[in-house]
Amino acid sequence: MDEAGGGKAQAGGSPGRDEVGGFKPEGFRGILSDVTLQTRRRTYWIFFGISGAMLLTGLVFTILLAARGNLVIFLIEHGIYEVHPFLNLRIPSYVLSMADILVLCLFAALVGALILRTFKKTVSAEIFFFAFWLATLSFESLRLVHLFLALGGSSDSVLAIVDKVYIGTRFLGYIAIFISGLYAAGMRNDRQFSIMSVSVGISIALVSILPVNTGIWARNFMFKVGYSVLIEGFSLAIILITIANYLIAVRVRGDRAYFFIAIGIAAIAAGTQYVSRDGSPLLSLVSILAMATGSFLYIYKIHSFYLWQ
Repeated sequence: MDEAGGGKAQAGGSPGRDEVGGFKPEGFRGILSDVTLQTRRRTYWIFFGISGAMLLTGLVFTILLAARGNLVIFLIEHGIYEVHPFLNLRIPSYVLSMADILVLCLFAALVGALILRTFKKTVSAEIFFFAFWLATLSFESLRLVHLFLALGGSSDSVLAIVDKVYIGTRFLGYIAIFISGLYAAGMRNDRQFSIMSVSVGISIALVSILPVNTGIWARNFMFKVGYSVLIEGFSLAIILITIANYLIAVRVRGDRAYFFIAIGIAAIAAGTQYVSRDGSPLLSLVSILAMATGSFLYIYKIHSFYLWQ
């Protein structure tokens, strides 16, 4: 569903609203021009393009890895190979990991396409940073790049760079989803591109001081990183705070639609977290269902809220 005719556009969390047709209520601050809408649309296209490119990267490197005869031996030697029993099948851990990576990249691309289809005239700060987070999620395909480079004999220093880029995008994603919750809870700041730039700087600063244990492999095809417990705690705290902010929005916005939006973001956050851990086929399937359901609920309810304001 998309806004038709007299649909209203709200500038990223600012209290004033402006109709696309040109009517401007009193008190509106910062006129929402067609250029602003076009810029936002171009940004969504960029996010979608990144997700699509990373999905293609994941597909290419999955094929390249499948053709490597030393893949299983390499994984066994580094202690990251196991077999998952599932429905009378025995699924190798690397097959599950590859499937999970491709699912996350595909999820980022499909939901990015849904945002492009749905938010043609409505400007939502929550959706802007949610789309930003989706683009960072597609960088899960770097896990396959890392493994392929290792099989090809790349140096630990090169692999460590890939590790840091991967961790940096994860930090950036957490910050983006956190900011989306702040806008839902009532933050008023129209300089969202500036906030995005600052978020990139913070992520670079965090990852620059993060130690990488080169040569010591984790189950996700990457080197183990230092302070892993702190990183897990950081990610969990960000997710819980984000959910809390969306629940606060129920009172701030005065609309119970945000209660369902909070449920949606919780399902998405939990689903993506567990899919990326490659725990078991059953856990991945349940998480994928949570991601799909949560995305529909989140996007549909936010779209309805901004459309009818």
